Amino acid sequence: MTKQTPRHLDHVVLPVPDLEIARARYSALGFTVAPDARHKFGTENACIFFENGTFIEPLAIGQRETVEAAIKKRNQFLRRDAAFRFRNGEDGFTMIVFGEPDPKKSRKALQKAGYETGKLVTVRRPDVKVRIALAIDERSADFTMFHCERPDGPPAFPAEFNAHENGATGISAVYVHEHLPEDFQYYFQTVTGQREVRSHSFGMEMKLPNASLKILNTQGARTYLGTENVSTSRGLRAIGFDIQVKSVADTQKLLETNGVSLRHIGNSILVDPATGQGAIIRFTEK
Repeated sequence: MTKQTPRHLDHVVLPVPDLEIARARYSALGFTVAPDARHKFGTENACIFFENGTFIEPLAIGQRETVEAAIKKRNQFLRRDAAFRFRNGEDGFTMIVFGEPDPKKSRKALQKAGYETGKLVTVRRPDVKVRIALAIDERSADFTMFHCERPDGPPAFPAEFNAHENGATGISAVYVHEHLPEDFQYYFQTVTGQREVRSHSFGMEMKLPNASLKILNTQGARTYLGTENVSTSRGLRAIGFDIQVKSVADTQKLLETNGVSLRHIGNSILVDPATGQGAIIRFTEK
């Protein structure tokens, strides 16, 4: 097996109905939301950036005609997003992204490993131009991972966007559900570059340089996230992520002040999906 270096978690992509709704929701959760930015192919985002180089990308449709034109040209990023919205609605959690110095090279490796990639996609918005290589496992219609061009490792975001009222410092774990996680072990090993996998009765876990990836079965989703709301059909589905905060107690006070419903598992606070927030967010201390 070819030796690989584990890739950093870069960001997570969450479809939203529109950016105004997403901004209101994430602001209520205590996050600093960056200004709106529009991609050349018609989508737009309002990201939440963190000091550990990870970020949340709420993704909305800005110019539908431009998006549809790009889909006709077989832009697989947009095709996957549009298919998810058609089947599941405008809120969700669809993609996990990893940093990669050379997406063109990694795309060839992904194809060699047997995964659909489509064309190399170039993402352009003001002051940003990066290439992405998708890794599509066709057994999972509503989940995608891809490599995002990061020649110098995790990005350093402007300090004013890294300061969050809730004390957040970054995404520290991502949760994916599948009834038999081990069926997708090779897929995750190939995309993340992490060969070491810890298997247990709740699924399997992978340690990345800046976060962990937990692929859980139904009992695992119940144990880690306290949720019964998982799909009864086969295929990977992203269901939530951890946000590391400086003080869970302080974060709880803020959420309660802002009228956000929450629940607890151990010492962590969990906020269930809502309009503009398509995933479970688990706030935890280091």
